[in-house]
Parts: sequence; C-alpha cells; structure tokens
Amino acid sequence: MKPYQKFATVYDKIEADRHSARMVEYTIKLMLKFRIEAVDALDLCCGTGTALKLLSESGLSMTGLDRSRAMLKQAAAKLKGKGVRLVQAELPRFRIYGKGTGERKRLQKFDLVTSFYDSLNYLASEKELKAAFRSVHQHLRPSGCFIFDMNTPKALRTIWSSQVWGGVKDDVAWIFRNEHDELKAQADCLATFFLKQGKLWERFDEKHTERAYRHSTIKKLLRDSGFRIRGYYRCFSLAKATDSTDRICVLAQKPERKRTR
Repeated sequence: MKPYQKFATVYDKIEADRHSARMVEYTIKLMLKFRIEAVDALDLCCGTGTALKLLSESGLSMTGLDRSRAMLKQAAAKLKGKGVRLVQAELPRFRIYGKGTGERKRLQKFDLVTSFYDSLNYLASEKELKAAFRSVHQHLRPSGCFIFDMNTPKALRTIWSSQVWGGVKDDVAWIFRNEHDELKAQADCLATFFLKQGKLWERFDEKHTERAYRHSTIKKLLRDSGFRIRGYYRCFSLAKATDSTDRICVLAQKPERKRTR
C-alpha cells in the first residue's frame, strides 16, 4: 500500500501530528528572531492539517498541499470553516494557481512556505530535491522564506537502523520496523497497524522510504535554486547543525529583486 493511505485514518490517533505542533511553535520563534512578516503561507505535505490549523490560528492565510487524498480528507474535516485552501499535488514539481477566472494561469505566491516532519526526505534523489527547492522558490514572493526540517544521515544510521518501535491504545496498535541501507543513504520503515472495527481488528501495512542528504548537499542545492540560507540549525534550537545532529531545520530566503535603473 502507498504511504499515507489507511495511515491517514489513525495518524492523529497515534499522535503522529505532535511533531507538526512543535514545529509551528519553533517556526513562530524563528519568524520573530528574523523579523519575518508574513500574510499568507503554503504548507507542503500538510498531512492531516494540524500545522495548517495552528498557523491559521496565528493569523496567517493558509494553503495546504499533499499528494494523499486520504490525508487531505482528514485535513478538510479538521479545518472546516477556517478558510484554508487544500490542494492535491505531488512533490517535487508542483504548481498552484490563484483562484478566480482572471487568475487561472497566474502562479500563486506566498510570503512563507513550510514543510515539516522530514517530508522532503521522501524525495529519492538530489535531482528531485533540487526540483522541489526550485518549485518553492517560484511560489515565494521576493524576501519570502522557506522553513523546513529533515532527518540527517546520522538519524537514518541510528534511529532507522534495525530498530523496532511500537505502541498501543484502546482502538489502535502499531509496529514500525526499520532497516537502513548505508550505500544508498536511505532507510525503509515497514509500518503495521491494527485498527479496531467493532469486535474485530483490521490489519494494514505501509512501506515508507526516506533518503538523507549531507549538509553540504542541501546547502548547495538551496543556493543553486536561488536561496540565501539564513539559518541551518539543530532542530528546535538555535545551535548550528553538526555531523552528530539527528534532525535539522533550515530557514532559507528568496532574495529581494535587484533594482534596475
């Protein structure tokens, strides 16, 4: 089964959205530190919409993008009445056009783009990651910012290497079995879920594959895509990321237009 299909029905039940909530708090702190003023924002791989909800409540006009129709269905229910636009599209290359007849072919621009919970690790090559960065760049206004977090090679070698994780609640249980491939710099997670349906339990499985990239590679791809890197941190802190960092957070900015005489 493709990732985030049946998983969507239990995602919030197992509190997988807690990371997004933490990232929203952290993002707001970064915005204050760098004096980032934003009116509207795009959340990539928005999932069940927790970050969209919290960012919307902070005053931002939000748009969410995800490839999974099942995840967007959960987000739509959570965001009902909040005026958040949801778009089904897939990374790395995406295009979002403004609403309304007159703007049908006009690319929508944002002050801020976010991507949380290592969503960009699902991109399987440097070519795909660069294409995603370029798509983000095209959707930002001049001076707009891109804030995202990713797993590092160290995280895949340790947290994702031959590890088994699990949990259980009254109506759902889950097991995550991880395997790491050092040569490919990627890891697989076979996720097995048991969901209570009346007196019976339904089992379903999903396979998730992530790839990690070196700090130097991420920085180069961002710069090649037109970004200026404002911050490259150990996630949830203001400490610079190192080779021992498990998760990074990056704040990249699209430069202002150069004035012409």
